[in-house]
Amino acid sequence: MAAERRVLDIVFVESHDGGSHREFRAGLIRHSAHRFRSLTLPPRFWKWRMRGAAAWFADRLAAEPEPCDLLFVTSLLNAADLRGLLRPPLDRRPLVLYMHENQLTYPLSPQEEFDFHFGFTNIISCLAADLVVFNSEFHRDLFLDSLPDYLGRMPEAVPRGIRPRLEPRCRVLPVGIPRRPHGADGRAVWSGGPCHDDAGPRWPRDGRRPLILWNHRWEFDKRPEVFAAAVLQLLDLDLDFAVVLLGDCRHREAVFQPLVDRLGDRCLDVGFATDRDRYDGWLARADIVVSCAEQEYFGIAVAEAVHAGCYPVLPRRQVYPSLYGSRCRGRHFYETEDGLVALLADLIRGEGCGHVCSLARDLDEFCWDRLAPRYDVLLGEAAAAGGRT
Repeated sequence: MAAERRVLDIVFVESHDGGSHREFRAGLIRHSAHRFRSLTLPPRFWKWRMRGAAAWFADRLAAEPEPCDLLFVTSLLNAADLRGLLRPPLDRRPLVLYMHENQLTYPLSPQEEFDFHFGFTNIISCLAADLVVFNSEFHRDLFLDSLPDYLGRMPEAVPRGIRPRLEPRCRVLPVGIPRRPHGADGRAVWSGGPCHDDAGPRWPRDGRRPLILWNHRWEFDKRPEVFAAAVLQLLDLDLDFAVVLLGDCRHREAVFQPLVDRLGDRCLDVGFATDRDRYDGWLARADIVVSCAEQEYFGIAVAEAVHAGCYPVLPRRQVYPSLYGSRCRGRHFYETEDGLVALLADLIRGEGCGHVCSLARDLDEFCWDRLAPRYDVLLGEAAAAGGRT
């Protein structure tokens, strides 16, 4: 029987309300048919958030009781602690956990040492949730496949049967992108038809100087130094192109400074685009979007750029082939840093990289207008199923 279609009162709990986490919360609330109340903390001290934010949120919920049909929490929070600290009847409400990332497989920064606690917090959070939603099938499978080795680090009293207990409650829904769908009857900018050899316009798009876009955080897990090294090699090949360096660059400004100096007036913009119109303008102008990520479970920055018409150049080892590989036969994936340079060089020269296919229009399904109703159905089903009894 289909879940009752009623408007729910949902408490959205976000312990690290910044960047993609904040954009996801804002997008879902803006486009959902349900009513949301948000409880958030600023995006800092993520380790302390995982250890202690549950108690702070439980106190807030007790001090400010309001109608609640369902709790929606995200992955930088101990959902088991939160549930255990809630007072009746809130402790029995359905709890949906959204996994933006996980600490079992997230790479350590050069300044960090491994701490078993954080990955295990993700595991017990999943066990405490009624539904666990992953942002991609790649992420779900990576998390579930890593459980045996991760739990194998425990010296004794290892919990058994974790994967069989978690698998039935796992769902997959992507992160929404704040863009309007192109529509089935429309044509995305530069889009050809379905991907086959004789479909769509050839690359390069219009014979102008290609514009390469970087639109990621300038942090270690996105490997900006790999991108900088690749672009410097392209300059050494005397190729003609321009670059835009966007994304959160706080405390990491030096990572791209030698590249900015070398590019000169071919670097058209640098830094975080606080204005959405400015950011969307660069997405529309850019020709190529590059990722060098060491970890990527969905990749909202790439999805936004591809939807705007950029040709993606992506590491094969991450989530990207599962999102884009079945949709396009073009050359989009590289294995090594030398492969990245070679693929970019071919794109800039217009040599043997296929055509501009329908990827942009295919990504309409990631736009919030299309995606929010799927979230609404999922949340309705979770509420109808009920919480703990």
